[in-house]
Amino acid sequence: MLLLKQHYRDRRGLNKETSKWYVEFKDHHDRSQRIPAFTSRPASQEFGRNLERLVAYFKASGGQAEPELQEWIAHLPRRVTERLLKIGLLDARRSVHHKPLTEHLDAFLDARRAKGVTEKQVKLLSTRITRVLNECNFRFWGDISSSKLLAVLNELRQNGTDDQGDDVPGISAQTFNFHLQAFKQFCRWAAKERLIAESPVAHLQGLNVRLDRRHDRRALSEEEFDSLLKVTRKNKTRFGMTGSQRALVYRLVAETGLRAGEVASLTKEVFRLQDDPPTVTVMANYSKRRREDVVPLLPETAEKLAKHLKTVPAKALAFHMPDKSAKMLREDLEAARAVWLGEAKTKAERRKRTESDFLKYRDRDGLVADFHALRHTFITNLARRGVHPKLAQDLARHCDVNLTLSRYSHTVLKERATALQALRPTPPTEPADDKTPKREPAVEGSEQRDRKKIRERV
Repeated sequence: MLLLKQHYRDRRGLNKETSKWYVEFKDHHDRSQRIPAFTSRPASQEFGRNLERLVAYFKASGGQAEPELQEWIAHLPRRVTERLLKIGLLDARRSVHHKPLTEHLDAFLDARRAKGVTEKQVKLLSTRITRVLNECNFRFWGDISSSKLLAVLNELRQNGTDDQGDDVPGISAQTFNFHLQAFKQFCRWAAKERLIAESPVAHLQGLNVRLDRRHDRRALSEEEFDSLLKVTRKNKTRFGMTGSQRALVYRLVAETGLRAGEVASLTKEVFRLQDDPPTVTVMANYSKRRREDVVPLLPETAEKLAKHLKTVPAKALAFHMPDKSAKMLREDLEAARAVWLGEAKTKAERRKRTESDFLKYRDRDGLVADFHALRHTFITNLARRGVHPKLAQDLARHCDVNLTLSRYSHTVLKERATALQALRPTPPTEPADDKTPKREPAVEGSEQRDRKKIRERV
């Protein structure tokens, strides 16, 4: 390696020396190459030593870059990277460090689509990662800083104001984790594709969501669910679905645990209503666990589905589910609650019903009854009827039984109080009364005692 400064003539013909040092070295073909380094001599010397290490490892490994130099290569100036690419010392993929992260994001999203991820999930990933890039001002791989990412996400958790000056709550711990997970997934993909040496955010951990729950769901009681179906059947068309269609969907979800996206994917052909038992199949592309799921149906529900599907063309969707299924259910809950309140016969009864959480979207504990709450209702009802946890896990299509038991099996205070009755001690059994009167020993008189003594003497 040779460190030198080049000379040139300026416009006036004067001999000048460049401010930058140049490194002259032998490449992997033993050809002399000269690359501009830095104005600092020590920095230029270090640059030259790394170039020699790069050449030596390239020749010894048959064209690979030394792992310890990956970080150094990632932060090289664009002109140096392009020169090394031209010489052939770097893989063409090393030029990705000078491409905007938005271009890499497009490639990442295309890779997710090729893997079978639904377009809805791809859009959600894109939204979250784009928000991180914009909020953190990350433009290239070298800009990514784990500390800055955490600082920005923590700042988003703080309350703020919108353009109108109104208070806006910060993001929840769950939303914090969703954004962090999406960005970590993006960086993990880049590391697997060898676009970067390693993920700069792999070590980051999410928050404890139990300390900041804002959208916990509740299970509907049997009385609430019956009232919801009764009123919804007779209600007007909402969100492109008649009242009877919405009631049938609610019943289907509460008896199978299907998710909104899975219901929206069902076609007429996936129903096997004449089988024993009748079933509906969720295709792997729409199942959350990416497997084909065959879900059993109750015979009564199968009969209602058969009547509905007669009006559905072949190969058509069974239900035209709206994008805002939670809003649809919320309006039906409000309508059912209004009818229930109107059925009160006295003012005292109406006041009592008004204070109740019956059919409320959000109860006094902050728990909500959105569309996914019907799935919670399904699993909770399994627990209430004593279904074995392992069978409940299978019906819920969960990979972990703890998820089935902890998150979805809801109990109420009255049920817990009833369960505590099993801890009451059993009262002692009283001995049975003997109806036969016991004979009291006779009291011996003086004459009887005298006769007894005489007999003993004889």
